[in-house]
Amino acid sequence: MTRASSRNIGSLTQRRKCPCGDENCYLRVDGNEEENNQSNNNSNTPTTSSVPLGSDQLQAAQVTTSFDFTVSTEIRPPYVGQAFQTAEEAQEHYTRFAKVNGFAIRTERSKGNSNHPLGVYKRELVCHRAGAYRPRKMVEQKRQRNKKSNRCKCEAGMIIKKNVSKGISRWIVVQFSNEHNHEMLDSDEVRQLPAYRNISSIDRERALVLSKAGCTVNLIMRSLEMEKGLRPGQLTFTERDLRNFLQVSKSINIENEGTELLNACKEMKERYSDFKFEFSVNSDGTLENICWTYPDCVRAYAIFGDAVVFDTTYRLYAYDRPVGVWFGMDNYGNAICFGCSLLQDEKPSSYQWALQSFVCLMDGKYPQTLLTDLDMSLKEAVMNKLPSTKHAFAPWYITSKIQSWFSPSLSPLFEKLVSEFNRVRNLSCLEEFSDQWSKMVSEFRLASDRHVNLLAYNRENWTLPFLRGCFFGCLIGGVDFPALIKGFFKGLLSSQTRLRDFVEQVRVAIELQNQAGEESTMRQNYQNMSTRTCMPMEEHAASILTPYAFNLFRQELIPSTQFAVYETHKEAYLVRHRLQPAGGQVVMCVGSDLQCSCKEFESSGILCRHALRVLSLKNCFTLPDKYLLMRWRRESSLFPKSTGYKYRSRALRSLVSIILQEASVNKERFNYAQWHMSKLLSHVREMPTLDDTGSDAGPISSVEEMVDITLPKPRGRPKKDKLVSTSTIATEESEALEENMASTHDLAGPETHQALWDTHDLFGTQDLA
Repeated sequence: MTRASSRNIGSLTQRRKCPCGDENCYLRVDGNEEENNQSNNNSNTPTTSSVPLGSDQLQAAQVTTSFDFTVSTEIRPPYVGQAFQTAEEAQEHYTRFAKVNGFAIRTERSKGNSNHPLGVYKRELVCHRAGAYRPRKMVEQKRQRNKKSNRCKCEAGMIIKKNVSKGISRWIVVQFSNEHNHEMLDSDEVRQLPAYRNISSIDRERALVLSKAGCTVNLIMRSLEMEKGLRPGQLTFTERDLRNFLQVSKSINIENEGTELLNACKEMKERYSDFKFEFSVNSDGTLENICWTYPDCVRAYAIFGDAVVFDTTYRLYAYDRPVGVWFGMDNYGNAICFGCSLLQDEKPSSYQWALQSFVCLMDGKYPQTLLTDLDMSLKEAVMNKLPSTKHAFAPWYITSKIQSWFSPSLSPLFEKLVSEFNRVRNLSCLEEFSDQWSKMVSEFRLASDRHVNLLAYNRENWTLPFLRGCFFGCLIGGVDFPALIKGFFKGLLSSQTRLRDFVEQVRVAIELQNQAGEESTMRQNYQNMSTRTCMPMEEHAASILTPYAFNLFRQELIPSTQFAVYETHKEAYLVRHRLQPAGGQVVMCVGSDLQCSCKEFESSGILCRHALRVLSLKNCFTLPDKYLLMRWRRESSLFPKSTGYKYRSRALRSLVSIILQEASVNKERFNYAQWHMSKLLSHVREMPTLDDTGSDAGPISSVEEMVDITLPKPRGRPKKDKLVSTSTIATEESEALEENMASTHDLAGPETHQALWDTHDLFGTQDLA
């Protein structure tokens, strides 16, 4: 089976149907590289799939496709010093550049692992023709394919390294070369490279529809080419790839898979009483809907379930089922998952069942605010089942649809429209919003557009004047949820994944997410929480709030010193910036009760600058306890879940990593750190080695202890198992230290550089535990 045939059989695909209600209106899915590139190569002419092909079955299965336009942008080559938020973002950028320029890339090697303080901290991406051919040792009797290697020792490539500064990690390009020793491929040739031979999620869905209608593989290929306006052979997959994909899809028995999924949940419930799930069945006894959660998720929801994101934009296309996932955010700004559901369809009744079951699994606690996609079925479901919950359409769901809606008709003015739309939707005054919205619609001549009317009709669910004062807990702007949701299932679903394994795969995704959250929590706790204003209120907040919440608080406290206060009448104050001639916010202060007209505290749980200015005027040196919400306090932290060896080892590695970064800045810092660490090492060696606790186990009901993490089985030849030991970790840390030494040589000078190596020799062979 070819690489492109079925590698994504069990994976998710994003929903493309537009919420406007038009059956023939579809959304452009971001991140679909294949379709975007094909759209760029074609003329900006709308294409449809209503071309007759001489088959009644094909005509019955065809529907009109969307106008798929993209704003053409030049893909510039990477450069040394370029920064990316994630390694995946850097690799995606290099992949796009490579495809346009006639070659492919692969990951040659990586440094670091999950046990390292920085995780994976270095990656080397090379041209697909880099390196020399090394034949595999095979038994002579085994038939071998006479396939010539295309590797020619090409030296083109890019090296990226992780850089952590003030708790924020970035991936920096430290080396880049675009010098190839071979000819570049043209657009038709590069499309056939294994790295780009992929059946996109859109094409997979379309092929399944046509296959169910009785179309042959040849007819499906012809239909897809005509829908995209391509010549024969221009698709990014071959007829053989499509045939293999359809063959694997036909091996799925949906009814049996649903029964096996239900049985898997029942078995897990029998083994672990804290595991929870709800399900419903059809009249014929087959699985209809199912919703489940894990013990750690329930405990997290009890503290941080005030503001929830319910994402329903993905579906398991092989089973034709939408997937719903509930997310939130903890007091350290880490994303957390509360539960997952697999539904029968996208009708209001299915969503109502999901919402009702989720609340039941969470011991009857309703969220204060629920953020969802722009979906009328979801809106109806929330109104019926969660009447006391504020329902809002998340801004990232709306902005992701704008290009599909308006790019075709406003091609030269599209960027201006996006900028104007973002400005108008953030206006806080209702009258000002209504006035500016009307002007924007008139300027771009969108008064008759059904999408604009859809947004205007549902403005209470997405505009700031109607959402001000509703608690969001910094979900908007605090976490990059689009990237989080996209990466939640990434790498966990493969062609071998079946519905019965889906609960386990979600558990793996949650556990990996929790590990990242625990690492982030430890790093924040080691940050320097020094005050900047010498105000007692700041010291008080620093002793109670988490570093993430304290930074939010300080962003309000420091600007508050620039505001003037005018007492309008008893217990009422007008607060406005010293350079602002008019306007401002009204703060009511009755005893220790504060209420500001900006309603920032009601939205985020952090006191606004206007209220803080009034407290300062009233000589309040500490914050009232009621304005230090429990969800933002250190005592509400989800981590650590245990104090065993695993936690101690990880905590010490994080601490050593931060000490290394801070002490390598100059010689004075290094000398101070070296002296104290040498004394500390001598003292630790003199302590007893026996562990008085006698146990390393955490809570038995946690997700981590329920089932060992088992990632999907990799393809290709099996590799030898690697035992993670202190020597392996020491090797990784030694390599990371080498990278850091090289980067600090110029800053600290040769003497400090040599001294750092002496310290490396001193601690390199010691076990941090």
